[in-house]
Amino acid sequence: MSELLHFIRPFWLVALPMILLTWWLVRRRDAVRARVDAPIAPHLRDALTMNRDAREGLRAVDGVALLMVFAAIAAAGPTWSKQASPWFEETAPLVVAIEVSDTMRASDLQPTRLDRARFKILDLVAARTGSRTALIAYAGSAHIVIPPSTDVDVLKPFLESLDPAIMPEPGSNAGAVLPLAKTILGENSAIGTVLFVNDGFGSDDIAALADFSAGPAAPALAALVVGTDEGGVALMPDGSPVMAETGGRLDTRVDAAMLRRVSGEAGVTVVRAATGDRDIRAVMRAVESNLRQADDADAQWKDAGWWFLWPALLLALPWFRRGWTMQW
Repeated sequence: MSELLHFIRPFWLVALPMILLTWWLVRRRDAVRARVDAPIAPHLRDALTMNRDAREGLRAVDGVALLMVFAAIAAAGPTWSKQASPWFEETAPLVVAIEVSDTMRASDLQPTRLDRARFKILDLVAARTGSRTALIAYAGSAHIVIPPSTDVDVLKPFLESLDPAIMPEPGSNAGAVLPLAKTILGENSAIGTVLFVNDGFGSDDIAALADFSAGPAAPALAALVVGTDEGGVALMPDGSPVMAETGGRLDTRVDAAMLRRVSGEAGVTVVRAATGDRDIRAVMRAVESNLRQADDADAQWKDAGWWFLWPALLLALPWFRRGWTMQW
């Protein structure tokens, strides 16, 4: 933050030395008066001195000076972050990578995780009206389903047709998505975002995600995780449970500890799917945050001067008290 901190209207800072000089002169005058009164007997000086307690401690001029300092800083417009321009916010490129594996058949989120993922993607695309969104489907391998498009109606039938049975390789290889996503984004990689819509990551994915994030002009990585920590039963279309290679029912539990590792070690913004649109709004904030960090030339600096107005207003409150005056 220290590297970004600056002032939008720095000429207001010229008032600061003038305020401090005035405060020092008033305080110095009082100190001189105290020395002049020193030869007078203490009991007489106390009886003849008005506002003696105020002169010995904090004075009204101290509050006024502090109020004016806060007001001058607020007027100077301190800022340390940017807000994305509306043009960029509406057209931010996004690559959605949906996991189409057997664990996405789990029914802990009704009707299934895969269906819930479809609904969330459609809600997200609808909320990003006019923006470009591409779709990748992945399991053991990754495949481009739709190149960047702004048409929600084109996306919907392709989403509905996705099923683990049509994927050429079983499994869940998030790393296979990354080179495809980089190719799709092209020259917009730095301001783009790759969003995984899945039910978690494996330990093998962390190194691939971390190396990708550390690369030059890498897009931001985010994940909308559908599923519960307890998991559910994954069912085939005929109603039979999906069996693991080692025997027994497929383990569909979401590894929360792994999600924390992915977030901390690979820099992936992880959002857990929830009812309502709270999760969609969190994903959109992540996309906008990446735009601000990408040094968008059209982005404007946020004026944070209002933070300094609150203490200035609190210091001004005593002046509404009847009879409150300041003697210079």
